[in-house]
Amino acid sequence: MKIFEIFGLSRSGHHAMVNWVIKNMISIESEMKWKLEFMQDGLIYINEANLDTDMTLKYIRDHKDNMRALVLSYENCNLNYSILNTKTTYTSPLSINLEEIKNFNQNYRIIFIRDFYDNLASRIKSNESSLAKDRDGNFIAWDTGKDFIESWKNSARYIVNNKCYWLKFEDWLNSKGVRNQFMEKILGHGELFDNKVKGTVSSFGDKNVIDRYSQVEISEETKELIKQDAELHFLIGKLNYNYKKL
Repeated sequence: MKIFEIFGLSRSGHHAMVNWVIKNMISIESEMKWKLEFMQDGLIYINEANLDTDMTLKYIRDHKDNMRALVLSYENCNLNYSILNTKTTYTSPLSINLEEIKNFNQNYRIIFIRDFYDNLASRIKSNESSLAKDRDGNFIAWDTGKDFIESWKNSARYIVNNKCYWLKFEDWLNSKGVRNQFMEKILGHGELFDNKVKGTVSSFGDKNVIDRYSQVEISEETKELIKQDAELHFLIGKLNYNYKKL
């Protein structure tokens, strides 16, 4: 059995990217419902697996005998997290010690990342539009300050230090060659289906997902945090993103 633990920050485009991976595994798309999807060919997909963890574990236990692949999507969580460890801490494949997960032969830990400024701007725009809501219909306000900056840097550090598989949202959107290379690494074959999957179209109803930064106003407080963060500037450059003058 293969295990895919996929990390992403809210408003990074990672749900569409997860859907693309799933489609290239079993030829059909996920509906991206809360919370479990039991899909064909023994693939189990659990969305936001780091939330309502009792429910996540119940789904794993209920379907453990039929799984050939398990895809877990984690959102806005520490990168050493794993629901498959009894203490929820990942150190190596040997740390996967959940009783129900015994016969896996491959474990892929993947980060999907988006340009810092566009990810920040998409969060700001979502907050302004009251777009994000929880299952009860309550408005969700994404952090757009220090916590977001630290979370983005943490993802970038893991990537720069080669601690995971990873793919940039912009490359996923625009480069078939990069998508093929990524698929070869995690599935052993090139891209069978392109990136036109559920979630690719902007939830704001437009096509301009690359230049969100120019569409919003960033607070002076956040601007100062960005200007003073030398490590952030370093990581932006290491991932071949461009620093933007504030």
